[in-house]
Amino acid sequence: MRVIVVLLFLSFCSSCTPTEPKNQSTDEPETEIVKQIVAKRDSIKHDTIEFVSYNDDFDYSQLNGKKGKEEITFVNDKNNDRSFLRGDIIAIEWKNDSIYIAGDGETPQNAEWIVSAKKIKNGNVSKFRKEYGKEIKYHFSKEDQLSESYRDHLYQLAEYYVANSKKDLIKLTIKNKEDLGYSVEKRNRENKDYYVLGFYAESEHKINTFQWLYIDPENDKIYEYDLPNNMLNYFP
Repeated sequence: MRVIVVLLFLSFCSSCTPTEPKNQSTDEPETEIVKQIVAKRDSIKHDTIEFVSYNDDFDYSQLNGKKGKEEITFVNDKNNDRSFLRGDIIAIEWKNDSIYIAGDGETPQNAEWIVSAKKIKNGNVSKFRKEYGKEIKYHFSKEDQLSESYRDHLYQLAEYYVANSKKDLIKLTIKNKEDLGYSVEKRNRENKDYYVLGFYAESEHKINTFQWLYIDPENDKIYEYDLPNNMLNYFP
């Protein structure tokens, strides 16, 4: 009888002892996987982009940039810096977070948020301002009723064009620090409205208009007007 009891006891123990380590081994990896998923979702990412523009006309302010030829947009509500100029190279930290669109039932949507941004290299506009040292002149017809904010917007586009233009007359005007300016007017071409900038150099009270630019107000694309061929050439 003693032998039978001992055998039964050993049989019972050998059947139960493996179950506890088995449960522990399956629980730990699952917990670790969950932690990795959460860490990946909340992690801050780093990148370097070319700055294009700010846009504060929506529920959330935006920072627009380029990565190669790809155009990208970030929510910029947590960053108050407005010192970047188009073409500047900036280092950014960003992460995925939620936004709530007014009028859409406050439904959360995923978006890429700027955490921090810092300029690491001057673009051509920054270099132009440093070299030229003064503002570009401009004038417009009162009939067009341009708001101050849109005049500033057109000025930024004009400045970008001047800073990146290959025109010899513009380069010479900047080098000699002569007065450079442009006129603004609305024109319709092939059933489409444009803002047209007429660039001129002013020397000894003489004005010489040498280049017309067409600005598409829907997407801010810039076109040089080719007078001999009466065509518009896209200016990237």
